[in-house]
Amino acid sequence: MSTKAAASILCAALAIAAAPLASSASTAAGSWSATASMATARSSMTATPLVDGRVLVVGGIGESTTELYDPPTGTWIPGGTLNEVRGLHAAVRLQDGRVLVAGGAYTAGAELYDPATNRWTPTGSMAVDRHSATATLLRDGRVLVVGGHSGNGTGVQASAELYDPATGRWTSTGSLRTPRRDHTATLLADGRVLVAGGFGSGDPWYLRSAELYDPVRGRWGRVAAMTVARERASATLLGNGRVLVAGGGNPFGTAGLSAELYDPASGRWTQTGRMADYWGPEAVLLQDGRVLRAGGGETGGVYSPVTGTWTATGPRFYGLVGGAALALLPSGQVLSAGGARLANCSPKGCGSEPVASAELYTP
Repeated sequence: MSTKAAASILCAALAIAAAPLASSASTAAGSWSATASMATARSSMTATPLVDGRVLVVGGIGESTTELYDPPTGTWIPGGTLNEVRGLHAAVRLQDGRVLVAGGAYTAGAELYDPATNRWTPTGSMAVDRHSATATLLRDGRVLVVGGHSGNGTGVQASAELYDPATGRWTSTGSLRTPRRDHTATLLADGRVLVAGGFGSGDPWYLRSAELYDPVRGRWGRVAAMTVARERASATLLGNGRVLVAGGGNPFGTAGLSAELYDPASGRWTQTGRMADYWGPEAVLLQDGRVLRAGGGETGGVYSPVTGTWTATGPRFYGLVGGAALALLPSGQVLSAGGARLANCSPKGCGSEPVASAELYTP
């Protein structure tokens, strides 16, 4: 994906977020405050909490740099430099505390970050380059990378691969029944992986379908479809074992404010509380079991699994910033870093520019 194409995704999200919508919440669910800005403005990056409580922010469109946020001091320090430029990549913390990043625009390469040395080391490459894919840490320590879009001419992918940290190698596993990118992937309590929605390779482009990966058999099975087609949604495993899928986009306007729950016991989807504003595709499970969704609106929204309702947070410190990366801190606060804001607006539309700002959400 080109820088221009990636920017268009951010512009679309920001444009939806800019639409004025009244919040129905009477009491703000938490507040936002400023913290130190990153050294580099970035969008389409990842933020991964480390074992020691710091947060590793990696890459972004056109970027090979990384930074570390230190919660006790509220400051950023330089991280090791990537071996490749990465944006729209996937990142996951391994069981041994290292961080694996894989893919990104026009690369099949992967590399490992070692917090002890602050260095990146290349590891085995995937069979295909892919961006906008998902990476999920399985119970046995392997990493499942699913779908995405390839720049080599094959387009939206149905393939999936497994990374083994013990060998540093990738192996192919069962392919999705439906090619998809910008989907969600959630590790369930029983060890299976739920993949839902996304953008497909043909009619229908926006997907309602969902699939379950069985790591024992290495196969995918189809499950009931969501109630709404959605791509670039958020998915969060709740304490009760259900999965909250919220927001996203489709051309029918039915996804952005809606949310639904998947129940692994019944295999069914049910709609839940409707959001009061477009709060972006980023979500974090808070320490008290609620879910914070933020990154696309001038506030954020918090979902309560107990009541099935959303409550707006206080105003974001930096206002409307789309595509920010969120990470839960040991204190229970949430770090929101980077992203993009609308820029160079004209009667023909707006562009977007990455930002270096960061802020903290306090429940």
